[in-house]
Amino acid sequence: MPLNLKPFQEEVCAGIVARFDNVRALYDDPRLGDSAVVDEVRQRDGAVVLQAPTGAGKTIIAIEALARFSRERRVLWFWFAPFAGLVEQSRAVIAAHAPSLRLLDLDSDRRLGAVDGGGVFVTTWGSVAARNAESRRARSKGDDGQSLDALIVQARLDGVRIGCVVDEAHHGFHKAAQARAFFSEVLKPDYTLMMTATPRDADALAFERDTGYRIGEPADWASVSRHAAVEAGLLKRGVRIVRFLARDGDAAQLIDFEHLALRECAAMHRHIHHTLRTAGIALTPLMLVQVPDGVQAQKDAHRYLVDVLGFADSAVRVHTAAEPDPDLIALASDPTVEVLIFKMAVALGFDAPRAFTLAALRGARDKAFGVQVIGRIVRRHALLQERDDLPEMLSQGYVFLANAESQEGLLDAGAQINALTTHAPETGTQTVITVIGDTAQVQVARSGEPLALLVSPQGVQTQAAPTPEGSVQNADATGGDVAGGERELWVPAAHDLLQLAGVAGTAPAATPDAQRPLLTLARASVHRYPRRPDAPSVLRSERLPPAPSDFEARLVDFVDFSGEVLNSRTRTRERVSRDERDLFQGNHVGDDGKDLFADLAPEAVAERAEQIRLRLKESNDRELHLRLLERFRRAIELAGTEAPADDETLMQQLDFVLVRHPTLLAAAYKRARHDQVVDVDAPLRAELQSDLRLPSARRALYGVMPAGLNDDEQAVARLLDDSPLVRWWHRNASDYRYPDALGLYRWDDGDGFYPDFVVSLAERETPGGIALLEVKGNQFWGKTEEVEKATARHTDYGPVFMVGRERGQATFNHLRKLGERLDTDGAFAVERLRYV
Repeated sequence: MPLNLKPFQEEVCAGIVARFDNVRALYDDPRLGDSAVVDEVRQRDGAVVLQAPTGAGKTIIAIEALARFSRERRVLWFWFAPFAGLVEQSRAVIAAHAPSLRLLDLDSDRRLGAVDGGGVFVTTWGSVAARNAESRRARSKGDDGQSLDALIVQARLDGVRIGCVVDEAHHGFHKAAQARAFFSEVLKPDYTLMMTATPRDADALAFERDTGYRIGEPADWASVSRHAAVEAGLLKRGVRIVRFLARDGDAAQLIDFEHLALRECAAMHRHIHHTLRTAGIALTPLMLVQVPDGVQAQKDAHRYLVDVLGFADSAVRVHTAAEPDPDLIALASDPTVEVLIFKMAVALGFDAPRAFTLAALRGARDKAFGVQVIGRIVRRHALLQERDDLPEMLSQGYVFLANAESQEGLLDAGAQINALTTHAPETGTQTVITVIGDTAQVQVARSGEPLALLVSPQGVQTQAAPTPEGSVQNADATGGDVAGGERELWVPAAHDLLQLAGVAGTAPAATPDAQRPLLTLARASVHRYPRRPDAPSVLRSERLPPAPSDFEARLVDFVDFSGEVLNSRTRTRERVSRDERDLFQGNHVGDDGKDLFADLAPEAVAERAEQIRLRLKESNDRELHLRLLERFRRAIELAGTEAPADDETLMQQLDFVLVRHPTLLAAAYKRARHDQVVDVDAPLRAELQSDLRLPSARRALYGVMPAGLNDDEQAVARLLDDSPLVRWWHRNASDYRYPDALGLYRWDDGDGFYPDFVVSLAERETPGGIALLEVKGNQFWGKTEEVEKATARHTDYGPVFMVGRERGQATFNHLRKLGERLDTDGAFAVERLRYV
C-alpha cells in the first residue's frame, strides 16, 4: 500500500530528496568531466545521515525518499541490512510500501539488462564483502551473471547512478576491512543514506576516516525527535526504569537481583495483560528477558519463569541464534508467546510492538546499549495508536534492571534521544566548481575563507601564502617553500637531526667520543652505621608459634553456634527498596521507595562464606569445612530442632550463618590462638650495613636514612627527624623473618602486623617512651584488612598511630577508623605521639 507519511516524516523525507537533488545537479554539470573531480563531489556532498529513535519510522522515510528520488532517475540502490535475518523483512517492507522500486535479486539479477532501469538490491555486507562462498559467488562471473564489481562499472558507464542505504550505520561496515574496501573502491556510491538509532560521534569520524565520505556535523543530518513520534502515536509516551537497591550495603553482593527483576517484571506484565483485556483490546503483551551470552543463562531464566513464576512452558521461548533472524521476528509477533528470552548480542534490529516490559538481567553502562534496550519496548502497537482513552500505564514501557548500575547507560541514552530534534538535512551545498582554462576544480566555499585561485602546472590546487616579508609565493603540493634557498638549507639539517634520533631509516650518525658521557664504576666498600648509644638493645615484640597439628579441631570447638547465630540459618532474604524513575524526565515516579524482600543467591553466599573461611590462613579449608558442618549439625540438634537431612541444605544453612556473622570464625580463632601468642625480645642490630652510602639523619637509630622507603615514608621520616621531641626513630622490619622485627599478633585472626616506624619520644609514658607509627597510602584507606590495623595495640607501647595524606596533597593527617574505612583525624603533629 502507498505510504501516507506523518507530517514530521514528510518534512524529513522531502529534505533528503532535496539534498540528493542538489548533488544530482552537480553531477549533471557538463564541466565535471574528470572522474577524479566527480569522486570529490561524491565524497563531499553525496552522503547524508538519518537519525531517529527506534519506532519513529526511519525505514519508512528512507523507502519513500528512494521511491521519490528514483521516479525520473535511473539509480541502482544497494540496501544493506545489519543482519542476514533482516534482509527479507526489509524486502517485504519495500515491496509493500514502494511498489515503484524494483526489487532485485543478488543471485539472478547480476545483468546489465536487469539493472539498467535502476532498482534495489537488499543484502548485507557479509554477502558482498567477506571471505565466504556467498560473497565470492556474487563477486565472480558465473552462470548467475556478471561479477558484482563489473556490473557496477557497466551500469555507471550506461548512465546509471549508484546509491547506498546503510541500515543501522553505527553497527556498520567500518569494522570490517573487506566492507570498507568494497564501499570505497567498488561501490563508490553517488548517493549514500546512513540510518541509525544510536548516533555516535566516534562512528561518524570512523566513517569519514575509512571512506573519505564527509557527513558533516549532527546539526547537518536529517533528524527525527522522539516528541514528534510520540505525538503521532508511534511511540509510547515514556519508559520507566526500575532498579533495586539493597538496604544493607554489605548484602548487595549476595542478593539475587536477577530473580527479583524477573519476578517484578512478570508481575507488571500480568497487570498490563489484565488492563488490556479490561479495555477490550485483543492483544497479548510480550515480556522480554535479556540475558548475558551463554546457554546456561538462558536455561536458568527459562527454568525460573516456568517453575517459579508459573508461565506455561510453551509461552516462554528462547532465541539462541547469534544474530536476529526470521525466527526471532516471528517469535516477537506470535501471540501465543508471552515471554521471549534473547541474548544481549541480538538486542539490535528486531521489532517487538507487543512488548511493554523488559527484564535486563545484565547490562553494560554503555549509552548505545541503553538506546537498543529502549528501542525494544518503546514502539506503540497499531491497536493502540488510535486510542486516546487508555490508562496511562499502557502508554509506558518498563525496564527492570538486575544491575542497578546499568541505569547510567539508560539515562545517558534517554538524554541522547531527548536531544534529537526534527529537521531536514542541510540541503544546500558548499561545493563550488571553478574552471581555469580547460581544468575544473572542486572547492568547498566556507564563510570567511578565500577560494583557491592558483593552479600549479601539475593541476594541484594551491593557496596563496604570505612570506615573513609580506610578499606572496607559491607552495608546492608537499607544502614546502619553493622560493629562495631556505628549503635546501633546512632539509639536510632536518635529515641529520632525524638520523641522530634514529627515525630517518638509517643508522644514527656516530657521536664524537668527546661528547660521550663517561661512566665510572667503582667497587664500593661496605658502609657501617652503629646504633645510637642512647637507644635500647632490644624491643618487645609478639610472636605466634606454628599452629598445632589438630588446629581445625580446636578451632571448631571455639565456634559459638548459639542463640541468634543459629537462628540466622533460615534468614535467606534481604530487604531492598524499589527505585523507579522516568527515563526521559529523570524524576522519580510510581512505587519509588517501596520496600521489597529479595532472596539471597546461594552461589554468592557460598562464595562469600568460602572467602571468610580462607582468611584463616593456617587452616586446611576442606578439613575445616567438614568439621564445621558436623559441629553445626550437632548444635542444631542440641537446640532441640531437626537438622536438614541432606548435606546440600545443611551446607547452605552454614553458609548463611557464616555470611550473616562474618566475625564468627575470627572470634573463634582469637579464642583458640591468642592465648598462644607470646611476648619476646627483638634484639636490635649493633650496626646497620649497606653497600651504598646512605644520607645522614641525625635522629635515626643508625644515624642515616634507611634505603627502601617510599615517598610517603620518606616524608614522615623527615618530619620525625626534624622534631626536637623525638629522641630517636627506627624503620621497623617488615615481617617475622627478621630477628629485630617488632610484630603484633593479638589484634587480628592470624596476620602479623609490623608497623612502619618505632619512635622514642620525650614525655611519653611507655617503656623507653616508645610509640608505634604506621604510614598508610590513600589507596588503602577503604581496604578492610588495612582499616582493622587502626585498632591494633601493643601490650607495652600502646595503640598504633596511623598517618597518611590525600592523593596529591603535601600535608599528612592522623587517621582513625570510621565505619568501614579510615578517615582523617586532624593534621599530623609529632606532639600527639606523646600521649597514650
